[in-house]
Amino acid sequence: MRKTMFIISLIGILILLFIINNSQPKITEISSINQKHLNKQIKIIGQISEIKNYENNFITFKISDSTGKIIGICNCPNIQENQTLKIIGKIQKYKYQLQIQVEKIIST
Repeated sequence: MRKTMFIISLIGILILLFIINNSQPKITEISSINQKHLNKQIKIIGQISEIKNYENNFITFKISDSTGKIIGICNCPNIQENQTLKIIGKIQKYKYQLQIQVEKIIST
């Protein structure tokens, strides 16, 4: 009986972990990003521009859609100018400006 309950509990936990890891936020327009999004994960689609490379593959860039633009930061050496990407990341504030800390990049 204990073994069965343990197995059922373990399966439930694994299902929850799978759901958490595979659920993605809905696409957000850049112009609608504001203070309420701080430290929350969002997904945006846009075109990359103004890439700046720093040490250890640290990169900053602008990503823009038809509604606005935002600064992105990541350790992602493979992005290029004028590339359209889907980005998942957390909104942060740096020097009074909102930016997205990239967690995942998906080619469109």
